Amino acid sequence: MGRFVTAKKMRDIDLRAQKEFGIPGLILMENAGLRAADAALEILKRRKNKNVTVLCGPGNNGGDGFVVARHLVNKGLPVSVFIFTDDNKIQEDALTNYIILSRMGACIYRVLNEEGMGVLKRHLTRSGMIIDAIFGIGLNRKISGFFYDIINCVNGVGGYVLSLDIPSGLCATTGKVLGTCIRARSTVTFALAKKGFFRGKAPQFIGRLIIVDISLPRILLKRLK
Repeated sequence: MGRFVTAKKMRDIDLRAQKEFGIPGLILMENAGLRAADAALEILKRRKNKNVTVLCGPGNNGGDGFVVARHLVNKGLPVSVFIFTDDNKIQEDALTNYIILSRMGACIYRVLNEEGMGVLKRHLTRSGMIIDAIFGIGLNRKISGFFYDIINCVNGVGGYVLSLDIPSGLCATTGKVLGTCIRARSTVTFALAKKGFFRGKAPQFIGRLIIVDISLPRILLKRLK
């Protein structure tokens, strides 16, 4: 099983990397997104359908999704990106990567209500891979309303889902489902496995677990021993 951390501990490590070592959050996001893109490419090698749909929330998990989308676009893959919030609600580092992706001419759709669900479902149905970057380890409330419908739509399609860091809707510390949860075929998690991955029914939502290095200072990780 190796080392694992709670959501709080992982956030503390991220913050210490930024404050004590001066590593900008944008660099950590880039490292995470690049490693996740590499994992996605390895999976796509074994799949005939190369169409990718990336689902991005407003936070840093969505920012990771924008980075992944950029790298896949640069590899020449057909990528569609769906965002579920207005620009002014996208967090700072994530917004930077969203702007970069937009300037590259990526295919980006904004879905803010039930009216856009038809377009989303059509793309999901045609996708060889769905990348889940809606909610990350910071989620601490039950999912309801519009996002509840989005996640259930993804699960209903039954496509190959790769979740970034954690399946959206899963508590990283307890492993409990917060209202509803993405059922991923694979989860690429950043730096360390999360405690909740090994609790209760969490493994059935995570699928195959891939842990990737995002170049956090080694001394921060050694202190976990």
